[in-house]
Amino acid sequence: MHLALQNAETINRLVEQGELLLKTFYVEHQKDPAGVETEFVRGELIGWRSTLHTLYRDYAEDIVTRVVARTQLTIPDGAAPSGAAHAF
Repeated sequence: MHLALQNAETINRLVEQGELLLKTFYVEHQKDPAGVETEFVRGELIGWRSTLHTLYRDYAEDIVTRVVARTQLTIPDGAAPSGAAHAF
């Protein structure tokens, strides 16, 4: 299954969703890097990316790459930062 063969509208929505999540993560991270909201959005990003890999397998990173290119932001690491009191 090649990404170009997928429904363009669906792919565009996934890219837009990724953009929103990534931008929101950076806004929250700027407010409080180890805060609950920051970690919540990090989890949402991890879930979004995991779903992409489930649905699109090898082509999932093409969607992630589009998000990174459009936002000029990097995808955060999936691990909770040290010092995050709520990350057990």
